[in-house]
Amino acid sequence: MSETKRDKRLKQLSELLVGREKLHLKDAADRLSVSEMTIRRDLSESNPLVSLIGGYIINKQINAPEREYVINEQTINNVNEKIRIGERAANLVAENQTVFFDNGTTIVHVIQSISDDLCFTGVCFSLNVFLALKNKPNCKPVLCGGGYDPKFNNFYPLGVNSEIDNIRFDVVFLSAAGVDINHGITCYSFHELPYKMRAIKQGKNVILAADHSKFGKVKSAFVCKLSDVHQVITDSELPDEYKAYF
Repeated sequence: MSETKRDKRLKQLSELLVGREKLHLKDAADRLSVSEMTIRRDLSESNPLVSLIGGYIINKQINAPEREYVINEQTINNVNEKIRIGERAANLVAENQTVFFDNGTTIVHVIQSISDDLCFTGVCFSLNVFLALKNKPNCKPVLCGGGYDPKFNNFYPLGVNSEIDNIRFDVVFLSAAGVDINHGITCYSFHELPYKMRAIKQGKNVILAADHSKFGKVKSAFVCKLSDVHQVITDSELPDEYKAYF
């Protein structure tokens, strides 16, 4: 089988990362003389050599302790749709606001679309979300601490109190594994619920950022009712029953 252009670029990326843990996406695009979007598309499917996390190309061979997370991160669908959602959602962040960012790949795309010139405070509990915030030159990132869960790459509070208790948010960006009119917004892990619920309670503007594949799905962990959300950003026109509801 002949080598495709994508295969060649993936091999070149792997060669660029020999002896290195990571390389910034922009630098990688410049070295390969392609656009950042081209590399994003190349990495939308899982491969054993490299992956894209928080604006960086990660060497999966040298970063073995995080391998389970990297594989989970890259076995995702609807990458282009999530990028479009991110671009729309990023416009809702204003100067000097304090913003809560939920976990998930869609939320990373929101952060990556925020202007580098914008000053804001970003609060999160997910490592990959924190890495994306850290790459924004005018962002003050806050990572809520606790026990680390390598399966989901998140930190969870060990007690009843958390850093998030003392923060009020101008904007809350929620992700979802399931969105259903009757069963509300749901996710996979019960451990995520304390952060999500507190952020919703303490946020002025709660925004759900979810692609069309999440609508009509129900997962085990209940986050909130749809009525608790002020805005919804998705990639395509909603089904009639959801349009009527909102």
